[in-house]
Amino acid sequence: MRSMFLKHSITGLLLIAGLSGGLQTAAAQNKSEGKPALEIKVKIADYPDSMQNVLLMGRYYGSSQYIIDTAVYNAKNNTYTFSSEQPKERGLYLLITNDKRFAEFILDEDQQFEIETEFPNLNEHIKFTGSPENQLYMDFIEAGKKDYSAMNEAQAGFSAAKEANDTAAQTAWREKITALFDRLDQQKADFIKAHPEHLMAAVFKAQQDIDVPEAPENVPDSLKRDWQYEYYKEHYFDNLDLCDDRLVYTPIFHQRMTAWLDKVLYMQSPDTMKYAIERFIEKCRCSKELFKYAIWYPVDKYQRSEIIGQDAIWVHIAKRYYLTGEAYWATPSIVENFKKRITRVEPLLIGNRPPEFACPDTTVDSPNERFISVFSAPKRYTVVIFWSMTCGHCKKSLPKWLEFYHEKGKELDLEIIAICKDFEVADWKNYIREHQFDWINLNGKTATADYNDLWDIVSTPTVYILDRDKRIVTKRIDQEYAEDFIRLWEREHYNK
Repeated sequence: MRSMFLKHSITGLLLIAGLSGGLQTAAAQNKSEGKPALEIKVKIADYPDSMQNVLLMGRYYGSSQYIIDTAVYNAKNNTYTFSSEQPKERGLYLLITNDKRFAEFILDEDQQFEIETEFPNLNEHIKFTGSPENQLYMDFIEAGKKDYSAMNEAQAGFSAAKEANDTAAQTAWREKITALFDRLDQQKADFIKAHPEHLMAAVFKAQQDIDVPEAPENVPDSLKRDWQYEYYKEHYFDNLDLCDDRLVYTPIFHQRMTAWLDKVLYMQSPDTMKYAIERFIEKCRCSKELFKYAIWYPVDKYQRSEIIGQDAIWVHIAKRYYLTGEAYWATPSIVENFKKRITRVEPLLIGNRPPEFACPDTTVDSPNERFISVFSAPKRYTVVIFWSMTCGHCKKSLPKWLEFYHEKGKELDLEIIAICKDFEVADWKNYIREHQFDWINLNGKTATADYNDLWDIVSTPTVYILDRDKRIVTKRIDQEYAEDFIRLWEREHYNK
């Protein structure tokens, strides 16, 4: 058994028509007593000897493809055989050659069949024996080849007309493209109606966007667009069967979920997003596999997000499902790691009050160190900057913060507390005097608490802006955006 990630994206005719997926099921039983649950025999004409008789099987999962098996080669009849005592998840699979060319096939309940194809254009020549599901889909692809060819021609024609600034030709090509899209959509609709249980029927339906109705008459005109947006957000997945495990083994579930997060919810606040995602997860409870992916993916995505405030999303979802034991796939060590990470991150979410600590202010001419709290500034806003004298970005950003402090500090009722993390007092004093940093300067070599851990300082400069109650307004923000953000915060919080 080999396992590796394939970076190749799916291309060609099968991608245009759509992708299908699978579901592990007890219904996939041995075809006859004594035979393995899965047995797929493959013949590839003109397969070079230099490929060392290697043929691999891959599977889709979300946005990725993975190699999961290697065929046994029989030189006598030039046949490759994939065999397994247990059935594999129903879905879209890949035949992968030693040079990473591939062809797609569907695994359904019947997992004993034969495949024939030719090298190097595997997809163009693929044929199936004993697999009605695959043959039905191949017939659909074959019937649509002329239309797809015409679509490519029309799109090329439109591009040429646009480049030539020929508006009449653009209109003609646009009309042809629209007609072809309508025809292809109708072909998919016919397939869904004729074969409602087929994997591709579920995928074709999931690709369809929803129809958004007009807002009710009792909704004011000024709010009608908002009403339609809310409807679209809540009904976005109506054409996707959230009880169908098969869809997680196709790219379609990941694609639709990503588009919903990045395009539909993108401009919403983190609070709005986290509760919308939770409602979506709850709709997936009837599918063990979709439920898992609907939890795992946003937790993973928003842990890596660089958008300010979106860390609140993964914290909320992880607490709701991982820490309550509902993430059935998570090992105890994974859950424990989430607990530790959430304990560290949650106090630093926007709107929360971070842990207080103090450092000495030794820039004054005094024989004793004077510890000053990071919360000590009696101002409307406090900008806390963690920096280092060897940090190249700090050398560029601190002068900008100093200019901002002199120009806007009094107007915004703002103080800056700058904490140098890693230099001795004498060098630090000289640096501050040389650069005329006349805000509150603290030496971070000594502190009443481990602020690196408590404030999640993993790089410099790290910036937090606190309000008058010492709650986090924003964090990890560049100086050029600070004034606009603070003024927006004023309008939304202080000026109500």
